[in-house]
Amino acid sequence: MSKVKEKQAKRRSEIIESLIPLMTSEDFDKISVSELCQTAGISIGTFYHYFTKKSDMLIGLLWIIDEDLKENTFPLLTNEDEMENLRMFARGWASYIQSHGLERSKLISGVNPEGWGNLEKERASFQKIQEIFEAARKKGQISKRFTVDELTDFFLLMLRSVSTDWSRREGSYDIVNKMEGFTEFFIQGCQSKGNGKTK
Repeated sequence: MSKVKEKQAKRRSEIIESLIPLMTSEDFDKISVSELCQTAGISIGTFYHYFTKKSDMLIGLLWIIDEDLKENTFPLLTNEDEMENLRMFARGWASYIQSHGLERSKLISGVNPEGWGNLEKERASFQKIQEIFEAARKKGQISKRFTVDELTDFFLLMLRSVSTDWSRREGSYDIVNKMEGFTEFFIQGCQSKGNGKTK
């Protein structure tokens, strides 16, 4: 990423972060662009410089998670056992959700902006998980029952499902512990019987 794009991405994230209190206190669909701009202290022109439409801010929340994971979790994914890297990734995801609070988690869990399905594969999280499964396949650590793309989709679905459940249950349990349990269950399902070698 060029320095200009990095600067733009940083500014976009700063705008989103400044608006999270508003977005978590009101129904996002009912918040006007002018209200967002007033709260962020920016002009409407500046808003549309960084966002094509209002729902882009919700997508931006997901990119913010990815940036945090890239900085704090990706560097830890160095184990020769790719299943351990999956465990570390899931722990990093759950730790981010827990540390940034219930209201933000509720907002993120409700994200379903137009065109999101086509954008998810561009996420750093998707690409990193896919990379882990590709390495696991080459090392014979997972079965061949599912493709790498399917496993990546399933794993992301698990991460999102636990996060959403935690939000709906008002953060009533330790999401990191819960995520670790689901991750173990998932890993057992994608390994072959016995030793985890491919069949």
